[in-house]
Amino acid sequence: MLHTNRPILQIPKSKLEIVHDVISVCFIILTFAYVVWAWSNLPERFPTHFDLTGKPNGWGGKGSLIFLPILSLVIYAGLTWLRRIPHQFNYLKEITPANAQEQYVIAIRMISWLKVLILLLFAYIEWMIVHSASGHEPSLGLLPVFLLALFGIIAFYIVKSVRKA
Repeated sequence: MLHTNRPILQIPKSKLEIVHDVISVCFIILTFAYVVWAWSNLPERFPTHFDLTGKPNGWGGKGSLIFLPILSLVIYAGLTWLRRIPHQFNYLKEITPANAQEQYVIAIRMISWLKVLILLLFAYIEWMIVHSASGHEPSLGLLPVFLLALFGIIAFYIVKSVRKA
């Protein structure tokens, strides 16, 4: 549903968002570079997906390593574009001219944090897959920490949004 009665505001990027964008682009570049670096040393078939205990339950070839870096690039582009239209987001509070600026900034900051965390998570998963393909024992490692951080950021900004007028 289009929210045509909401104010359309141009929210300038904060310094934090600029830092997040630089970090995000670095994660994307490093993920692509890591795949290129590891490519020649990997077997033709290796685990690419793991269950909750860290045991492999999906197998693939070297080509499957391209999926996460490309998905990272798509997510980065999508979230960067989404930042431009906060007036179209769903909010838990009614958006009025009096609270639009503050609510939009809260939503944009949440997206900025999510962008960094998702790209870091994908870089970590790619590293875990290559690490496992190189003969090391797979494990969940930091995955639960990343998921907790993602859901924590979402909860934090939802609470912040609801508490503001």
